[in-house]
Amino acid sequence: MSTALTIISVDKIPDLITEINEAFQGIPFENSEFQTRAFVVAAQQTPARAYRAIGLRMHSKIQAVEEYMYNQELNKINIEEMEAKLASPDVDEFEKRRLRLEIIKLGRGQEYGKKLLGDCIAELNVLYDELKKLPRYTRETFEAEERRHFALRLDRQLKAPGAMESLANMNVDLPQWDKRIEESVAMLASLEDFKKRFPNAK
Repeated sequence: MSTALTIISVDKIPDLITEINEAFQGIPFENSEFQTRAFVVAAQQTPARAYRAIGLRMHSKIQAVEEYMYNQELNKINIEEMEAKLASPDVDEFEKRRLRLEIIKLGRGQEYGKKLLGDCIAELNVLYDELKKLPRYTRETFEAEERRHFALRLDRQLKAPGAMESLANMNVDLPQWDKRIEESVAMLASLEDFKKRFPNAK
């Protein structure tokens, strides 16, 4: 049994925009929380590599938030300038109509920008939560885990190529992630202990 389609006409687009904005407000348009934890963090095999991946992604997201904030301020300035022109008797009616349309256009863009900002902040919170579970790495402690990372990564790629690797990230890596962090912390602690006992060792 077929269902009749509701035809959307051009004059209904403003109402549709409002409805769609409300319908998708809580739906991530970028990574979901699960996706970030499984495929950005736990997929890295070692906590040192997860630390790096979190840092890269957080830097990217922070830049996006800053860009949004700068654009918001520029939009405010542009709107104030256009409103000042609208109030001027020296601006002709055609220019005023163009200015009104530009103000509407900037307002519409801000709505979508708020949605993306919300998604960005949500992902930053997930990444920050994961970051706080990890030790603070230095270049030396990061390098101490690199051989293990590549051994695990290459072994995984041989045994579970493509989609099988993603399934392993979800079903193996993510459930074991806290245990991997504990192992890494223990390994780093033993490295620090070794350095204290043998300060001249290379």
